[in-house]
Amino acid sequence: MSQNESIANITVREILCGTRTFKDVSPETVDVLIEKSRQLVLPAGQTLFHAGESYREVVYTLIEGDLLIHKPNGQHESIQPGDFIGLANYIDHHDYLSSVHATSRSLLLVTDAGIMHRLEHVRRDFFDVVNRVISTRLRERNPDRSISAGLLAQPVTRVMKSPVAYCGPETNLREAFVTMKERRIGSMVVKDKRENLLGLITYAGLAEATILENSRPDDSIMTVACEVPQVVEPDTPLWEAEDLMEREIAKYAIVCEGNSPIGIVSKTDILQLLVARPSMLSKRIRAAQTIPDLATLGGKLVDAAADASETNRRPSAAVRLLSETHLMLQRRVVELTLEWMKNKGHGQPPADYTVLIMGSGGRREMLLNPDQDNGIIIGHAADDQIKHVGEWFERFGKRLNRNLDKVGYALCPGEIMLRNPMYRQSLSEWKKQISQITSKPTVQDARWANVVLDFDTLYGNDALTTDLRRHLISELRRKPGLLKLMAEDDAEGKPALGIFNQLVTTRDEKGEHIDIKRNGLRIIADAARIFAFQNGIPLQNTSDRLNALVRVGKLSDDFKNSIQEAYEEMLDLLLHHQINQVAASKEPTKKIKIEKLSPKNRSTLRMAMRAVKRFQDQLQDEFTGEVF
Repeated sequence: MSQNESIANITVREILCGTRTFKDVSPETVDVLIEKSRQLVLPAGQTLFHAGESYREVVYTLIEGDLLIHKPNGQHESIQPGDFIGLANYIDHHDYLSSVHATSRSLLLVTDAGIMHRLEHVRRDFFDVVNRVISTRLRERNPDRSISAGLLAQPVTRVMKSPVAYCGPETNLREAFVTMKERRIGSMVVKDKRENLLGLITYAGLAEATILENSRPDDSIMTVACEVPQVVEPDTPLWEAEDLMEREIAKYAIVCEGNSPIGIVSKTDILQLLVARPSMLSKRIRAAQTIPDLATLGGKLVDAAADASETNRRPSAAVRLLSETHLMLQRRVVELTLEWMKNKGHGQPPADYTVLIMGSGGRREMLLNPDQDNGIIIGHAADDQIKHVGEWFERFGKRLNRNLDKVGYALCPGEIMLRNPMYRQSLSEWKKQISQITSKPTVQDARWANVVLDFDTLYGNDALTTDLRRHLISELRRKPGLLKLMAEDDAEGKPALGIFNQLVTTRDEKGEHIDIKRNGLRIIADAARIFAFQNGIPLQNTSDRLNALVRVGKLSDDFKNSIQEAYEEMLDLLLHHQINQVAASKEPTKKIKIEKLSPKNRSTLRMAMRAVKRFQDQLQDEFTGEVF
């Protein structure tokens, strides 16, 4: 390349730092990328690579010029300066599926894959930008999940709070705080005298201004605490508003007519609408009077799964709603079991208690074939009542496990159930067991913990559950050795990727398949659990844990998004796989046959598995000092 054909490094840095890809990357990191790469001129009319060509072990970055990517579906897309080219191939080491053509003379950076790996390892901002691209690519590759019917297809005016609380631009921090405290609200919009929207203030914004920015109480909100809000129109579907808030990490969206705010909607408002939505199945569950009736309704859960999938854009939200139906069904089993105890002359529970649900149920991540993982915490009993209390709950536990099995929740092969005395204990006994395990953990304890410690209240006094969880987190913070063994146990499961990042399948008499849960979803859930415990986060749901890890600074937002999108992709595949299996009168499984996947789905799943591996690598690097 002649000197005239290349651009000075300082000019390249200025170009890249001004692009959407590198806007949050430090100039120092961009300089290192430039220094470790080489420049390539691609004349107009030439092709960078063709679909079907072998991966070249490099990543290209457009500096200037015009490139078109020709996708397998026939669509064309312009590549912008700063965009990576071939990043998906760097991630999954697969042959090029698209072709890239220059429509004008173009200048590119060419970075060897080894340099990319080293930059990701030593430069956090570069690691984040790669994750941002991964999450964007996964989101783009996902099937169209727009919703045309159901609750989320309704306009935001269905749930918005109106009239919206507001203040003027002359308001200071003290006045805004007092107003929000008196009205018990978490946000206010800022309007001018003509009713035009100027911004949004929140409790979090006020706290940041006063604590982190050392702002004074009489400082103007416009200069120290006013945020740029996410804005939607009154006819915006709820799913679009929810997607906007998810994408922009926003808790609120302002509903405007023109530039005048008429209401405010939050992610919580949308979730409450879905959870509170009455359905024929939920009404029938509440009205059921016998275990056989509930068994019949259990066979209708596939309808709840299909409905949840059709009315929720994000598979994780659909699975959470399906889980709520599962829990409703199981709670009714508990109620009927209590009635049976009373009718048989055993009376009411002789002590305070809470029935625990563990594993996927505790995380609100149940699909169509969960087995039983449950236990019970028994409250305080007088010394002369301990024997009677123990006998009562033993009888109740055995009956409840039997009834849940009749309804369709198979008995746990590992006996993690109420009928096992190990999972039917007083609060003090539970605490003692957790203290012993965290003090001298074993490999078996770690395997046990990766199921049992995702516990939550199914039925009864939630205060007992909260007390036990508080004790658990306190013990893990003081004695983190168990977390290291849990991380080592997680390493026993590997993402379904081979040495060249090809999808790895398992063969049985029914053909080749991938266990989406064992080799994908479980790895994400394990890592999120361990990091959550490490950081004192009391949440159970995997998505909630990932978001909390961003809030405490453990994960960057870009890294979290890449993990979340991989999680959504695998959940989507598995949920639809199980719905189709039940519709075909087959037993639902977590194994997907590789031949059932389209080339696009295989490519997307490879990228999702690569994101899983990156998350597992971070967990192993931190807790074991090894990267797998």
